[in-house]
Amino acid sequence: MKYNQPYGNPDANAGYVDRNAAGAVAGSRVPAMAIEAPQREIMAVINAAGIAGSNSDLTQLLQAIQQLIAAATGGAGDPNYVLMTQARTRIPIFPQVLTATGVLPVVAPTTGLVRVPAGYEFLHRGIFLITTVQTDFVTVANKTYHLRWSPSAGFALKDLASAAYNPSAFGEGNEAFDSSYDDMLVSRVVTSAANVPTVTNLANKDRLSQMIADAGPMTTSPGASGALRTATLSWNWARRPLLQVTPVWFQIGPGGPGYFAASQIHDHDFSIAKISLTRYGASVNIFRDYATEANIEAFITA
Repeated sequence: MKYNQPYGNPDANAGYVDRNAAGAVAGSRVPAMAIEAPQREIMAVINAAGIAGSNSDLTQLLQAIQQLIAAATGGAGDPNYVLMTQARTRIPIFPQVLTATGVLPVVAPTTGLVRVPAGYEFLHRGIFLITTVQTDFVTVANKTYHLRWSPSAGFALKDLASAAYNPSAFGEGNEAFDSSYDDMLVSRVVTSAANVPTVTNLANKDRLSQMIADAGPMTTSPGASGALRTATLSWNWARRPLLQVTPVWFQIGPGGPGYFAASQIHDHDFSIAKISLTRYGASVNIFRDYATEANIEAFITA
């Protein structure tokens, strides 16, 4: 069916107007097809559902649509089907940026400006595909911002000092700012006194995991009692992960290079203490009496 404009009007998209005697407006003349065509269209649906048309029942189009859907889906009820709008509020899946690293490459093209580049895709709730368009944000000197995206507001640059954004005055690394299902933390932006932005882009995937191997010499009392070093582990994720640290092997000092399997570590003085853990990384204290070197493996997941 095509739209049938008022009779005699050359504009194919012209609207209809009512008669107005006081204003000397005759009102639109209705062509026959403007009346007949919608009825034919509706009856085509009603007939396809096997329903006999009746002027006494004005719900037949609805009935026909419901019956045709039931026939196409094997008669399953509405609870077995979810609208896209419903799925985008119900499915518990984190935002997923569709790059190899899960990072949206936000840049600072010039002083006082942060840019979301065009042409990158990400999934909301694991089902709704969104493609970025170029969006620029103006910054102010000596600020810390979070660049975020939400289905209601799109991309927005949030000032950490704003009481509206951060009413509890949390520190920047607080978990309250982590990506949630409907609120994606895209990047951290820190501006200098000259308003030069430094952008830290964060990985957003439904599931994040990584194994990190870390090796290094003891920095405190190497080869003596109380040998210690602090391992600095780095990642940039949009959510604070869980961290599990295990020893790989330890080199013993005074008695020469001896190596112990992880299964043997419990026979020797040893401890690992996580002293910090954020969405950006962790610092881990590694203690091992008389060691000159200590290697660990760290597994992170979010």
